[in-house]
Amino acid sequence: MSDTLYVKMSQSKELTKDLVTVGDVAQLQCKNASIANRIKTEKLLCDHTGGKKRYVVSIMHIIEISDRIFENVSVQNIGETECVVEFKHRISRNSVLDIVKIIVVCIIIFFGAGFSIMSFNNDIDVSKMFSQIVSRFSVNRETGVKILETCYSVGIGLGIIVFYNHFFNRKLSKDPTPVEVEMQKYEQEINMAIIAQSGKGSGKNLAK
Repeated sequence: MSDTLYVKMSQSKELTKDLVTVGDVAQLQCKNASIANRIKTEKLLCDHTGGKKRYVVSIMHIIEISDRIFENVSVQNIGETECVVEFKHRISRNSVLDIVKIIVVCIIIFFGAGFSIMSFNNDIDVSKMFSQIVSRFSVNRETGVKILETCYSVGIGLGIIVFYNHFFNRKLSKDPTPVEVEMQKYEQEINMAIIAQSGKGSGKNLAK
């Protein structure tokens, strides 16, 4: 009677070490724990050379390893069929440089967002709209316009915080932010493109 090895492989993995094992890219589960533990330690990718940073690992590579080591093990895939493995070097953190980068990015975003908002306001003529609203509901036109402008400005800030679900380093709720959702979509599209382009060359650096 053969044992069943369940394999759940991720779509992508970022690793900082040069030697990758099966356990680094997939979760393995089997009633016979020794089988899963044995295959987890098997080498999957050798040291990367030639400046290449991304490799595609297929579920077929894990099946080949399982068949080579065990005769009566059935592999059941419950995850992705390919995994994009990206090698990254360990980067020493420079707190001063990080702070400078954050300040520069904040300045760019601040002026960029301000320009976009002002362009939008000019397109729809917000000042004229405020004047019309005040003329109908308030006697003092100048004071009324200032109140509306203040409320409008505060509302934009609060709306951005609520929409992006972030206030400094805290999230208002556990739901993913729109930026996180878009970044996830972007990463998935990149992975699919890499997998599509890999073709027959995806296994060149597999460990023997």
